[in-house]
Amino acid sequence: MSNAANTRTGKSPARRPSSRGASWRVGAAILAVPLSVALALPLAAPAAAQGGSLGGLGNYLDPDDVPERPTQETTDQDLPDLPDGVDVDRVEWLSDRWANVYINTPSMPGEPVLVQILLARDWYSQPDRDFPSVWALDGLRARDDESGWTLSTNIQQFYADKNVNVIMPVGGASSFYTDWEEDPEEGTTYNWETFLTQELPAVLRQGWRTTEQRAITGISMGGTAAVNLAQRHPELFQFVGSFSGYLDTTSPGVPQAINFATNEGDGYDAQRMWGSYGSERWDENDPKQHVDQLKDMTVYVSAGNGNAGPYDEQGAIPGYPANPAAFGLEAMSRMTTQTFANAANRADVDVVTKYRSSGTHDWPYWQYEMTQAWPYIAQTFGLSDEDRGANCAAVGRIAEAEKRQRSQNLGTCTTNEYDAANGGKVQDFRNGRIYWKKDAEKAWASWGRIGARYSEMGGAGSWLGYPTGEEQTGLKDGGILQRFENGIIYWTPQTGAVAVKNDIVDAWGATKWESGAFGYPVSAVETVKDGAIQQFQNGVAVRDKDGDVRMIEGQIGSKYVEAGGPDDSGLGFPTSEEIKIKGGAFTQFEHGNIYWSASTGAHIIRYGSIFDAWGEEKWEQGRYGFPVEDQQSIDAGGEVVKFQNGEIREVNGNIEKDPR
Repeated sequence: MSNAANTRTGKSPARRPSSRGASWRVGAAILAVPLSVALALPLAAPAAAQGGSLGGLGNYLDPDDVPERPTQETTDQDLPDLPDGVDVDRVEWLSDRWANVYINTPSMPGEPVLVQILLARDWYSQPDRDFPSVWALDGLRARDDESGWTLSTNIQQFYADKNVNVIMPVGGASSFYTDWEEDPEEGTTYNWETFLTQELPAVLRQGWRTTEQRAITGISMGGTAAVNLAQRHPELFQFVGSFSGYLDTTSPGVPQAINFATNEGDGYDAQRMWGSYGSERWDENDPKQHVDQLKDMTVYVSAGNGNAGPYDEQGAIPGYPANPAAFGLEAMSRMTTQTFANAANRADVDVVTKYRSSGTHDWPYWQYEMTQAWPYIAQTFGLSDEDRGANCAAVGRIAEAEKRQRSQNLGTCTTNEYDAANGGKVQDFRNGRIYWKKDAEKAWASWGRIGARYSEMGGAGSWLGYPTGEEQTGLKDGGILQRFENGIIYWTPQTGAVAVKNDIVDAWGATKWESGAFGYPVSAVETVKDGAIQQFQNGVAVRDKDGDVRMIEGQIGSKYVEAGGPDDSGLGFPTSEEIKIKGGAFTQFEHGNIYWSASTGAHIIRYGSIFDAWGEEKWEQGRYGFPVEDQQSIDAGGEVVKFQNGEIREVNGNIEKDPR
């Protein structure tokens, strides 16, 4: 928990009939100290130390300064074989390795549930590989917009050189990541256990190349939840870690302390979570009572003792921290963690215990514990030394490029250089990659969503070849481009990163590129028949079987794509660019034309007897005007085109004109 406890006394979970009364009195006395201090001292402490909450412990664990996290690209993700009612609403990319995944779930209807994912080091360089996952649960003051782990620790940097996916559910303040008996308040449904254990694993498996090797960790409330989830679902996890968790939830006074914390922070009644105190569900969610379920797992628990440590401001009393809440909460965590460890010892369950000689209930200590737990996680997964972290250095042309691009904050290397296409080299850094083509004078870096798109396509082994320069900024609408041997990748916040081949770039350039009528590309080039097609914001580029590229603008281009393009429209490839005419425009294709006017829109008419008959009437400039529907078959056995001022039919080889 990141909040208060109550002043109720507690009993020792380890009672022997011969000393029942004495055990109860000792446990009660010990537990009363930190709970009393945690509640009483903030009342007398200066306002600054109270975290701005009268009579309680405040929200000192909630960051005051939340950085802006601009989305670099938003993508769709249609995944197979998910549980009924579960789907991915969208994926927002904050960098090439940080994805915010929004998941629609029937267990918690309403707004999609946000899960942050940090991708494994070799996610791009080994596209056929799946990776283990490390889950990191938040504390009682979990925010709805971002995990405390990314707000308050260096988790992103720490895991950048490690071959695991990091999974961070967002939200769930005061939830204990459990299924609540009753909704905590109107409009809020808490079924976190169902989501995390029955729905999220399928999304991670199908969409994020995640194996069945999982480690679950958490801080404070999240530490309690991590152990409960591991005990209740031992088939899902091989490692569980609690950093300052509360691993005894039923001893006298503890349920009331939990209720004080959920109520003081979010106005939530913990008896709506697991029912009335002493109920079966409280017992079911008491970690110390179910340690036997962890026998086949690596179990890691840690806690300080509440005294001022290296990351704390000293208070007026020597050794006591300036923030009394941080003292009381950590002292309670220490006692309940020791109670849990004692129960595990009696059950012959091995537990890695890390009891710090100082330190309070705060993020710097949990960042430290994250690093200390990693070797145990890696050992549990059986990771190779290479997958556990980087031991690398940049050399040669890549080192020159790294030095040249330090202003772009590529960060430190996460791999040594490795082989790329045609004898070249590539090296991964925390925030990008550097590519060198054999015998080239310079190596070039690629980063962000452009770098991610390049890597997703296969990097130097893709049709793009090697980079020939680095990012150029200052394009329309905040766009960025990077040039490669055989094309360019363009990026904007609206369109994401899209690669364009050089011949399409040249044809598009005749219309002034992104500043012209077509805007930016919005889809990857798609192979069709013996040619290709690529969509833009306001039109489409088409390469025919002879290699000629034509740009089809606006609604005519949209109609052509909607009708199936070269493959299925029946029109074949374009044979002209857009031709302006009075009142509108048209484009010629191998087997027909598409006409457009502002009042009629864009419609298809194929070459043949109807087209010829319309031509006899001077086409769109004659008495029939523009077509108002696509050419279509009729039941009588033939075809018809409807125009502004009539229709022309072909029935059994005969032309019927019907002007109005």
